[in-house]
Formats: sequence, structure tokens, C-alpha cells
Amino acid sequence: MNYNNFIELLAPVGSPEVLDAAIDEGADAVYLGLQGFNARLRAKNFSYKQFEAAVDKIHSLKKRIYVAINTVFEEWEANKIYNILKYINNVAPDAVIVQDFGIIKLIKDFFPDIKIHASTQMNVSSSKGVNFLSKYGVSRVVLGRELNFQEIKNIRYNTSAELELFVHGALCISVSGLCLFSSFLGGKSANRGTCTQPCRRLYNSDKHSGYFFSPNDLMLIEHVPELIDIGINSIKIEGRMRSAEYVATVVKAYRYVIDNYSKKREEAIKEGVLILKNDFARDKTKYFFVNKNNKDFLNPNQTSGTGLYLGKIIKISTIDNLRMGFLKTKYTLSINDTIRIHSADDKNRKSLKIKNVLTNKNGIFISISDEFQVGDSVYLINIRELRKSYSHIIPKKLDKYKKHPGNTKIPEILKNPVNKNVYKRFPQGLYVKINRFKDIYITQSIRAVKVIIDITKENSIEIKKSFSLISYKPDDIILYLNPYFQYKDELWLKNEIEYYIENGFKNFILNNIGHFSLFQKESVNLICGPYLYTFNKYSIDFLLKLGCNFFISPIENNKRNLISSTENFNRNSWFTTIFAYPELFQIQTELSSKYNFGFFADKMNNMFNLISSNDSSIVVPERPFSIIDKISYLKKKGFHRFIIDFSYLNLKKNYYKSIINLSQTQGVLERSARFNWKNGFYRE
Repeated sequence: MNYNNFIELLAPVGSPEVLDAAIDEGADAVYLGLQGFNARLRAKNFSYKQFEAAVDKIHSLKKRIYVAINTVFEEWEANKIYNILKYINNVAPDAVIVQDFGIIKLIKDFFPDIKIHASTQMNVSSSKGVNFLSKYGVSRVVLGRELNFQEIKNIRYNTSAELELFVHGALCISVSGLCLFSSFLGGKSANRGTCTQPCRRLYNSDKHSGYFFSPNDLMLIEHVPELIDIGINSIKIEGRMRSAEYVATVVKAYRYVIDNYSKKREEAIKEGVLILKNDFARDKTKYFFVNKNNKDFLNPNQTSGTGLYLGKIIKISTIDNLRMGFLKTKYTLSINDTIRIHSADDKNRKSLKIKNVLTNKNGIFISISDEFQVGDSVYLINIRELRKSYSHIIPKKLDKYKKHPGNTKIPEILKNPVNKNVYKRFPQGLYVKINRFKDIYITQSIRAVKVIIDITKENSIEIKKSFSLISYKPDDIILYLNPYFQYKDELWLKNEIEYYIENGFKNFILNNIGHFSLFQKESVNLICGPYLYTFNKYSIDFLLKLGCNFFISPIENNKRNLISSTENFNRNSWFTTIFAYPELFQIQTELSSKYNFGFFADKMNNMFNLISSNDSSIVVPERPFSIIDKISYLKKKGFHRFIIDFSYLNLKKNYYKSIINLSQTQGVLERSARFNWKNGFYRE
């Protein structure tokens, strides 16, 4: 079925040089970030003058330009984000790419002419999620990378909204928008654009070392015709941190296939693949696009670098006053080619241009810097001969471009009165969360106000079979929906929820925007879970108007922002997690068959646990998060509902009782972590 013979080729641009290359090689559209509030803050990004000039020029070329504001913002940043949106509205790019629901609210309330694209960081992998967002002004959704072709096809046939899909570049092993690993290690959050890529690090298990979670790069060029045939609106290249040469090569390859596949499909694909030989990136994978059980996208034996692997430094010599490293490699290198070197202990990585090359029959000597040693790995990331000169999109003189965000005060959110009877639905006190139904028997030893339990297929079977054997009633239970909501689970989850409601269960925690479409009865109590990311008043207000009267603060939130973002609301609406083993990665494949270990450690000897189920894996820290000793402080501030999360533990009655009792005395839990509670997000 071919009902759309045009597909947009969308390229990343992290700098003016990359912008030139992307447009010249045939991109239909580009996406870029301004200085702040985008998921690639380490890219050069664009000044306000450069951005205004770029929009002017690209529109004159009849092409499109999108600006990424695809991170969450905290309350103290509300004025800044409002003024950036005001500036974008004046400059008029073709759309903004967003993650935060607060930005959607601000656009719809104050800047309705701005088109909204939902970022992959919003974690949408279902037609219900797409359609729900489209009701609230989102014209395009970037689908999750974890979907296979049949799932993408089914979503396409069940929505009229525009769909965008990543087809080439770096992968996140964790579901986008759900990764907390970098944030847990030091506040550098993927949800804030400062990810330190813990997926690319070296780890040690009791059996061996490896880059256990470092995926190869996505490449779907062979499947572009299929995506065109089913009506995908835009195919997207990842890479706002990449070089102009990389972006030019990838754009050129996909441009060739799009333009020529209808005349000579196999030849066009073959030529496109050949062009991509020069992208000098990681090995390639189709991820889950063809095979949902694929695990070959991981290569734990290869270091985490981008580029063509040349080998390891065998020896070091001083030649012509230059420090030279010797490699055995089949590749020919030249002066001014760019290499990237990774130290064997994974503590140092650096890109540099080759100053000198000496070749003999056994290999080559190349110039290296002082910090690298024998055993370090070398990658080729750019060949001088492939560099091209492109015409400049942004002119040298920018005097006529004078628009600026300014400093207008953001309109305040009005206080939201809520019927006090609503709060009676969830009495004050301790709430206990578990992820296995069998642990509910342990919770009976000291009862919490209510028990929160994950809705999984295994738990649903046990609830239907054994619920009558426990001392809880349906109203004592809160059912927790997994934040990854994929197309194949839509019907199953809808049927399960109908069953639960019919049998007296009426309390649900939602963690994905698509979950809202599963509930239509007013008698149900909806709680916005931690993965709906309420970091500011505007996101809270947006979700409140969708029917959520209660919220669980994001676990990576901090004390200051929790207080400031909730000051216009009744804090009786809030649950605060005070103990948990937080999910740092949520990976949509079972990894226990690939890795036969549970615990592993990083180079700082922090320990983590890999836990696999039938079709997914998660990573949790060995040390739990705890702010149990902050209960008195939270109560003084008006927070009275606390969650103790025992998920992912081999829960024993004595441990359960010890944590519950500690919450009564509000003591400090030994060997625990604070996450971002005290220090907040890292600020550059």
C-alpha cells in the first residue's frame, strides 16, 4: 500500500558547518538546538542570530528547519523557557521538538502558531499515545527506536498524525526518556541533555570485563522503500554531536536511495550502502526493526568509540620529535586524517588530527598525544580526502538579524482548588510498592495504607488466581502501568484494565501519555507516575487537566525543585518516593541469555544489578536510594504520602519490616544514595 510518495529526509546539525553539509547533500529538513534546553547540550548549537539567519535562508530554499527543545525544565527555568518560546514564535521555524508537557501547555496557551513535534524522549511507541497527543496539538510524533517494522506499520494504519522515525546513527540501549543512569551517577541527566553515556562505559563482572551495554549504530537504509510505502512522513538521522563529513555522507546515502529506489530498487540500496562505508562510525545494526529478539546490536568486546576500529597501540617510539604509536592495520592513513584514541582503562578519550604517518610492511606509525599508552585503542573517524567545501547557509554578516528572547515574566499558573473529598481516596501515610505478586504476602506482616503492584502478565495471572487468598480488598491496591507502552500491548492492557475495573480495582498509576486513552470512567482514580516528569508547574497543570488529581514526583527530582514546582497546588496531591532501587536502564530485550552475570561494577567500584525477564532487562544500583530520614521535613512542607518501593528485591520479611520500622523512626539508612535530592541536576 503506497499512499505517500514523499518522505522527508531529516538531518541533524550541531554547528553551522554541519548545516552547510546537510543542506548541500540534499536534506529536506534539518533539526538543531539553541543554547540550552536540548538533548545535546555538548554540541556547539546555534546563537540566536545564527538561528534566525538559518531559518531565513532555509525557507528561501523551500526546505524546513526544526528546533529541538527536547528536555525537561525545572521551575527556576520557567521564565527562560517562556522567552525562548516567544523568540521562536517570532522567528517562525517549521516546528519545535519537545519532551516536556509543560512546553506543550505554554505553546498551546500563548504561542498557538508554533507547530509541535513530540520527541522520542517522550517515549511514544503506540498508536494510542500518538492519537492522544494529536488531540492536544501535537502534529508529529517521533516514534521509539525499539519498534519493529510490523509495529510501525500498525501504528501508521491507526493514526492520521505525522510519524517520524530514526533510521541511522547512535542508539540508546535504554528506552528513550527512561534512562536515569547518568543522572544517578552525578546529576548529568539524559532528560536534561547532559548524559555522560554510561551505556558506553567499561564494566566488570565476576567473570569478565566488557562494554556490556554499548550498542552498535542503527542503519535502516535497506528498508527506506518499505517506510515510504507505508507512509512514514519523515526519516531521521541521529548525530548533532557528529562532524560535517559524517552528516554529509549519511545524507548523501539516504538521499540517493530515496531518489532512485523506484527505478532500480536493489541497485539504489547497494549504492547507498556503499556510500555509507565512508561514515567511519560504529558497526551497524538493524536493532529490533526485523527481529524483536535480536541481541547482535551489542558488542561488549569492542570499546565504545565512534569510528572505524584500526587496532591497539603495540609500541611507542619518538620519531622526528613526535610521539608515535605503532599499529598493525590494513588501512592506509594520511596526515590530517582524524583519529580517536580510547585508553584501555576507559578513563581517557580524545580526537586528534594525525601530524605524521610512517608506513612499513608490518603496519604504521601515527602521531599520538602524551596521555596514551600501549594497549589503547585507535579509531579512524575522518579522512582528509573526503572533506568537501560547501556553500554557507549562514552569512558572515548577521547585523540585520536582531531578534532576541528578551526577559518577559512568564504568566503565573493559577492556584488549582481541588475538592478536599478527593484526598480521602488516598489517606496519608506509607504506601508500599512491589513488582511481584508473591511479595504481597510479606506486606501483610506490617500493612501499609495501600500496596502498589506492577501490571504484568505474570502478576495479572496471579491476581486473578490468588487474590481471594490474601487479606486485601481491591481498593487496597494501586495498579502500576509500565512506562514503556508499546503497540503490541495496547489490546492486552485495555482488556486487563477493563477486567480490573469490573472487579472493583479503581486506583491506577499512569507512566506514559498513551495510558490516558485506556481510561474513560470517572470513578477511576488516576495518579500521574514518576515517568510523566512533572518538574514544573506547567507540566503539572497540563496533566491535572487530563484527569490526574494525584502525582508521584520524579525520582530524579530534588528538594528545592519539588517545593517550588508544587507551590501553586495542594501538596496533598503528591506522593514522594523515599526508598527505592531505581531503574537506571530499561532495555527492551532479555539479556540473561547473552550475559550470565547478575552484578557488575564500574571503574569506581559502584555495583549494579542486571535483572532480566522474558522480554526486557533493567539495571538497578546495588545501593538503594533513600530519603527516609527526610520524612519530617517533607511533612512540614505539606507532603504526607510516602512510597517505599521494594521492586527488584528478593524480598524477605525481616528486611521488609526493618525498612518499614526505619520509616517510623525516620532514621538514616546505611549504604544508601541520595540521587539528586540534595544537589539537584548538574549545571554546566
